[in-house]
Amino acid sequence: MWPLVAYVGLVLALFVRFQDPRAERRPLRLEASPEELRLVRRQHRVFYALLLAAPIEWWLRARPAGWMQMAGALLFLAGLIGYRRAGRALGEQLTPLVAPRDPPKLIERGPYRKVRHPMYLAELAMAFGTVPALGAYASAVLAVVFALVVLHRAGIEEQVLHERLPGYRAYAARTSRILPYVY
Repeated sequence: MWPLVAYVGLVLALFVRFQDPRAERRPLRLEASPEELRLVRRQHRVFYALLLAAPIEWWLRARPAGWMQMAGALLFLAGLIGYRRAGRALGEQLTPLVAPRDPPKLIERGPYRKVRHPMYLAELAMAFGTVPALGAYASAVLAVVFALVVLHRAGIEEQVLHERLPGYRAYAARTSRILPYVY
């Protein structure tokens, strides 16, 4: 039972947001093409489908808890921490869309020192941590589909960032796209 309890706690931690009530926040104006919105929706739908399918599969199969479940929960936790760190490093530049917020600004601090898309790496860690955390191996298909969607989105985002951010080409030359020192 502990894998499900840990998983629910991790998912809740993913969706709970803490903000300083005294911090001034500028309004977020989102403008995107229909194609860009479809891509963002597809990414979110596949991720949420995985987050829902895995506990259903766990419940149907009643897998025993073991070291694989612990490893999966730790991978999910690492992804959650990475996701929060990357979001914090982006600050005002954080947006759910592919294009950066106006005025566009190149972020090279925190996890962005070595990786151009650390949020995607974190999301992939959460997706692939979900499968062993709950022993939901049939749900691995959704994790793979999610990875393909994220890689596709990262490619499109790279093109947009090359066009809109001065210095992005040099930054891209000295950093990895998603996986440090590998890709």
